[in-house]
Amino acid sequence: MIYALRKLIAFVFLGGMFWFIYQDLDNLDKPWFMHALGLIAVAFAFFWLVIPMVVVWTRRRSRVRRNRERHAKWLAEGGTSGLSPHPAGRGKTASLASIGKTDLIFFHEKGTLYTSLSEPPYDGYAGPSRLGRPSDVALPHFRRKCNVDQRTHCYITSRGIAFAGKELDFAIPFSEFRSFAVEPGGIIFETDRGTFTARFAFTFQNPLVAADILAFAKEGKK
Repeated sequence: MIYALRKLIAFVFLGGMFWFIYQDLDNLDKPWFMHALGLIAVAFAFFWLVIPMVVVWTRRRSRVRRNRERHAKWLAEGGTSGLSPHPAGRGKTASLASIGKTDLIFFHEKGTLYTSLSEPPYDGYAGPSRLGRPSDVALPHFRRKCNVDQRTHCYITSRGIAFAGKELDFAIPFSEFRSFAVEPGGIIFETDRGTFTARFAFTFQNPLVAADILAFAKEGKK
């Protein structure tokens, strides 16, 4: 978002400066005209540096506040005590190699999966849909350039977390979890397979709820 806003601001200001100069070509050698151009350049620098950061910061705070309100409501309605996990061996999950027939599924949501460029793929990860960068609002602490897999299904199961989508069908067992961090619009996962570490991020409608369910399923495994 910051990148897009800065492109828009640059387009508006540079276009405005060109129009301003073109309308007053006869005044190019006058001091007041140069001072006016200098003030426009200062205003451009201010808007280009500050405004995108303020917009992103405001939207990020708004999303965090909304997440907390919905999370509090979810807790008041029972939270994890109201979960009803179902066996994986039925429906669409029955054909997924990443989910065992005896696994229990606690949570399912569709979103966007981000993976960093330098890490080896898991078994069942055939490659990225495209290259891109995550949102500055949703995932501010993830790498800017990464693999983007849209319309990915995320399953929190009794053994770990599984991802399924176009050319995707892989799981991360709880034994390989190093940590996970809640972001305004998703969760960042760090894993350790012994030979390498990997970072993934997934967008959730409410990452606070997803994090609670993930922690609950992980504790139940122990």
